[in-house]
Amino acid sequence: MPTIDDVAGYLRGHGWSVTGQWRTANVWTWQDFDVLVPPSDGVADATIRLRELVQCVADAEGRSPTAVWRDMTAPGVDIIAYRTQADRESITLPAGTRTILAVRDLITFCAQEVAGESNSTHHDIPDSAVGALLERSLLTPSEGVVGLDIALPIDADDPDPLGRLTALRLLHGSTAVRHATYSSDDDAFEQILRQGISPTECEVLAELAGPGETLAFELGFHWSWLMPRRDVTVQFPPGAGERIRRGGRRVEPAPLPPVGVVEGPVISLSDDPSSSRWHIRVRGVLVVDGAATGRTRLVNVSLGDSTNYEAAITAHRNGHTVRAVGTVTGSPAGINVTAAGFTVADRTQM
Repeated sequence: MPTIDDVAGYLRGHGWSVTGQWRTANVWTWQDFDVLVPPSDGVADATIRLRELVQCVADAEGRSPTAVWRDMTAPGVDIIAYRTQADRESITLPAGTRTILAVRDLITFCAQEVAGESNSTHHDIPDSAVGALLERSLLTPSEGVVGLDIALPIDADDPDPLGRLTALRLLHGSTAVRHATYSSDDDAFEQILRQGISPTECEVLAELAGPGETLAFELGFHWSWLMPRRDVTVQFPPGAGERIRRGGRRVEPAPLPPVGVVEGPVISLSDDPSSSRWHIRVRGVLVVDGAATGRTRLVNVSLGDSTNYEAAITAHRNGHTVRAVGTVTGSPAGINVTAAGFTVADRTQM
C-alpha cells in the first residue's frame, strides 16, 4: 500500500492540486478529473479509496493502474522497460534466461562505465557501489507481452545517484546504437565508438532481439517523479539485432600503442634534412606502460619538431636532464614524443 504522503507527493508532482474537501477527505483536481485522498493511512476504507483513486489517476494520465500504483508505492526508482514484439505472452526457458542475463549484463556494464569515468562531473563512486545497486534493483515481468521492468533505485538526497546515472548511460548508448544501426554512413559504428560506445554494449543489445536476433524490441525509460524527466522510448525494428552485432564487430578498437618514458642527459643529437630529422639519444632507463624495460642505456628519441630539438641542444650544452614521453617504436625500442612530451629539467645531470 502506498502511504498517504506518497500519494499526495505523486499527485502534487504530476500537476494535481487540492481544490476542496468532502467529509474528511481532500479533493485533488487535474483538468476535469477529481480524486478523493483519505485523511490518513489508518482510515478503515483507505484501501478501497486508494484503489479507486489509482484507477481515476490512470484514466486521467492515460497510463495503466499498475504503473500508477507502482509509482506511488515506490517513488524512489527509475524504471527501464524492456519489451519485445513477439506474437506470444511466453517464451521458452532458454530464451527467457538469455534475455534476463542480457538485461543484467547491460545494466552492469552501464553502471561500471559510469563508476569508472575518469573525467566525471559527479562525485567519486566506490567500486562496491555497482554491486550494491544491483542488489537493490528489482525485476518484474511485464503484463501481456514478453518483457521485463527493471527498477533502479535512486536516492533523492543524492544529486547524482548511481541508479539514475546508469539509466541515463543506457539511454545514451541505446540511442546512439539505434541511430548507427540504420544510418547511411559507412562509418556510423566507428563514430559511436568515438563517443564511448563499446563492442560489448553492441553485443549485449543484440542479445535483446531474442533467438536469431530477429525480434523487434524497445527500451522505455520512465523516471522517478522525485527527480522528474521526460519519459523516452528507444525502438529497434525487426532485424536490428543482427545489424547491431555485425556493426559492433566492425568497431573492435585497435590496441593503444605502448607509452614510453625516459629521463636522463642528452648524449647525442642528429638532424639530417634529407632523411631523419630532430633525433637525439638519451641515457636512461626506458619505462614502458609503467614498467622498466631493463638497465640504463641509450634510448633513441624522435622529437618531432625543431622547437623540441633546439631545447635538446640547449639541454645538451648545459648538461641538463631531459624527459621524453611518447609512443614506443622500433627495435631496440625508442620513443616518438607526443605533443608537450619533451621537457627539460632544471637540475644538471652529474
